[in-house]
Amino acid sequence: MIGNFVTQHEPEIIASFQRLLAIESVKSHPVPGGPFGAGPAEALSYMLQLAESRHLATKNVNGYAGHVEYGTGDEYIAVLAHLDVVPAGEGWTYPPFGGVIDQGRIYGRGAIDDKGPAMSALWALFALQEAGVLPRRKIRLIFGLDEESDWQCVEHYFRYESKPIGGFTPDAQFPLIYAEKGMATLCIEVPAEADSLAAQIQMFSGGTRYNMVPEVARATVDCHSETAARELVIKFRKVAKDLQVSLHSEVRSCFVDLTVEGRSAHASRPEVGINAIVQLAQLLGTATVSNCSMWRSVGSWDYFGRALGIDHDDGETGPLTMNVGTGELRDGVYRFHLNIRYPADQSIDELLKSMSNYLPDRWRITLVEHMDPLRVDPNSTLVQTLMEVYKQFFKEDISPLTTGGVTYARAIPNAVAFGARFPEKPSLAHQADEYWEIDDFLRSIEIYAEAMTRLANAL
Repeated sequence: MIGNFVTQHEPEIIASFQRLLAIESVKSHPVPGGPFGAGPAEALSYMLQLAESRHLATKNVNGYAGHVEYGTGDEYIAVLAHLDVVPAGEGWTYPPFGGVIDQGRIYGRGAIDDKGPAMSALWALFALQEAGVLPRRKIRLIFGLDEESDWQCVEHYFRYESKPIGGFTPDAQFPLIYAEKGMATLCIEVPAEADSLAAQIQMFSGGTRYNMVPEVARATVDCHSETAARELVIKFRKVAKDLQVSLHSEVRSCFVDLTVEGRSAHASRPEVGINAIVQLAQLLGTATVSNCSMWRSVGSWDYFGRALGIDHDDGETGPLTMNVGTGELRDGVYRFHLNIRYPADQSIDELLKSMSNYLPDRWRITLVEHMDPLRVDPNSTLVQTLMEVYKQFFKEDISPLTTGGVTYARAIPNAVAFGARFPEKPSLAHQADEYWEIDDFLRSIEIYAEAMTRLANAL
């Protein structure tokens, strides 16, 4: 039944996905009616207008978030998705906001995180409406606009709207995520040194978001003479070759400009990226430059946190991971932002204490943001119902998973992450050439229609 609906409407479904991907919904300066900028506001408006064209009830909650409803009653189950995306970054083969289709894949920032899954959930609701399916409880799709930053969207939304009795977010992978690590972003500040005997760092910057592995880092070094600058470039090029670092360097009189290129990835999986900040620090730590000991320290910061004494694995949610997301030199102070995903049995206080024992006293550590771990009982009605739905479509003996990701499942009671990435498919969130296979996108519509119906009847 739902499959027939998808087949009949396939061109329209795909076109709507392309239209949503074409909206550059990166958080920016507030505009009237858009506290997170014009792009996120346009994306929300498009989704609500699409629902209204099919005569479904919608609501825009002050531009922070919005929802689409189907069914009646006071209690409801929710599907929370987000329409904001991280910046496109560099290295794309296809336009990041083009919605280009090539060889069965649709490319664009947000294709899998999380515009595509949001669109598949909306079309699942349209399918239920057309089929006349009327579950016991109301179904509400909630679209947030600040998930990639500060979650002000859902915080504001639930000041005005009641919370659901349960639900899911289509913002991870199948079959299901029942536990999520804790998340903390720390800022480490180090005073810049003025050493007349060393080459002086004049400029340093890297990364754009805490929750992205930085793909580019830059520095300018004052070597005090052109001869010294040329000698330093020769040294850096040799070290870069030995360390397999992608380095671009240029001499300008007594200055050396350095650009290191890494590979972006989601901060919850730093091992699949190449951290440009850490690699630049490794280069700088081999030379006589200002803050040399700091560069050697930063260059040793591995993604398990061993160099900072915070590595840990609880055996269930997995090992701690750490991403040096951004770095800069400003007003005489170096600032590094570390995004850390820590196991469920570890506490933020323990983590901060361990780190402070490894860093010099004059280095200042500040907790910027923090979310406790999340764990839902794998034997709960919620988890068992969704696992049954998954196994209805895929006859696999597969168990629910844990993740280092942070999802909207934390924003409501009795919720987990359910899809949208299928097992064995690559994790492309926050990477260049992010895409979703069209067959998987269309299949998810059927899965989400069944999941919403089953949950609305079971919870």
